[in-house]
Amino acid sequence: MQTPVRESSLSASRRRFNPGFLIVAAAILHVSLTLTVFAIGRYQLAPSQVYSTGIGKFASDGIIYESQVVELSKILKSDGVRAWATWPTQLHVRLYSIPLAMVSRWISFNILTIEPLNLIYYLAILVLVFKIGEVVLDYRSGLIAATIVALWPSFLLHSTQLLRDPLLILSVLVLVWSVVQSLRRELSWRRGLLLGFASVAAIVSIRIVRLPMWYVIVAAVAGAAALLVVRAVQSKHFPRGATAFALLIIVAVAITPKFQPFFHNQQESQISSIVQHEELQKLSLDEQIALHRDAFKWKLDADGEARPAEDGSRIDADVSLHSAGEIIRHVPRAIVVGFLAPFPNMWLRSGKQVGYSGRVIAGIEMLMTYLIEFLALLGLWSARKNLSAWFLVIVIGLGATALGLVVNNMGAMYRLRYPFWVLIVILGAGGICFLFGRFRNQRLDQVDNSSAREVYI
Repeated sequence: MQTPVRESSLSASRRRFNPGFLIVAAAILHVSLTLTVFAIGRYQLAPSQVYSTGIGKFASDGIIYESQVVELSKILKSDGVRAWATWPTQLHVRLYSIPLAMVSRWISFNILTIEPLNLIYYLAILVLVFKIGEVVLDYRSGLIAATIVALWPSFLLHSTQLLRDPLLILSVLVLVWSVVQSLRRELSWRRGLLLGFASVAAIVSIRIVRLPMWYVIVAAVAGAAALLVVRAVQSKHFPRGATAFALLIIVAVAITPKFQPFFHNQQESQISSIVQHEELQKLSLDEQIALHRDAFKWKLDADGEARPAEDGSRIDADVSLHSAGEIIRHVPRAIVVGFLAPFPNMWLRSGKQVGYSGRVIAGIEMLMTYLIEFLALLGLWSARKNLSAWFLVIVIGLGATALGLVVNNMGAMYRLRYPFWVLIVILGAGGICFLFGRFRNQRLDQVDNSSAREVYI
């Protein structure tokens, strides 16, 4: 008797919260914020935080990327697509130069010139968050998760800037969405191949955009393959589409490193040496972790010169990991750092780049994050029989642990955690729906009991 009511409620929810309307609302929100940040910079309302182009000091990488985007847009206009495509620079810089080239005849660089691409990133991330939530949990959970991500202050603010983070987040979500699709649904050959090729593109993009993240992706793909095998054993047959998908992503992680020499002109940067990252890949894992942690002692300024980083922004600055044993013993602490940093003792300190107000905002967001992480446990419990939910747990756990082991800078931790944080939000949204469902059922039981007593009397 309750099924028609639930279906009717779900249909009413869909009518009330039309996804198309919400996408338009999200687009208006993003454009409005970008205009606001640009105006703050243009009229120097907060000169200590935002430059005249709208680039914020909280996203200082954009200061260095700015000149590269301007240069590449000129190359695209003067030398053509071939020169633009082969010019040595980073992939996200190449993509940002496209909208700038279209308007550079009339407007010089500012964050409004790259807003078309940033808006696409932002909306695509929200759509994928919604889709993943809908597949792993349900429609309402996906809607709640997308809304939380859309309105999250620091994520929204960073999405207006000249950064590679949106491309990285989008690539991770494409891979996750493809895997959960294959775990939850019966795929045809064609559907399996399409999802496989989308995942291959995402895997290659992640390799290009964030090479040090490669081990996390390899482990995540291994986890996906294991869960696909479990699904096949449970269903007592190997679905053709899922098998094709699994083979494609396994082959992708196996052969992508062999194409690294061809990725050079998509990874060149003044901020970090791709040759150095490639050399690190040849070292043992413990040596890589030690060198990555040591690298956070230094920071590049706008001229590309290295200078000592602010110790107040570092977490466990005195910890050095130089052996497998030290790494293993540090894993519990790394999990705590990956999930809970920055800690409360950092919330009220003034940050060099974001100031006191920025740290307070970070503290408020971390309080909300702690709540979301608690709700994520409830969401996982409600979806514990779904293998796709456990895949989210695998990716989240790998990401948080890796960040806790490698990253000891609070600003970098905050930004690098976003690809995994959005997955926590999805499970947290499931926890919200789980609690509301339990509360609603209790209310219905109370109403039923009251009605029964009245009938009896």
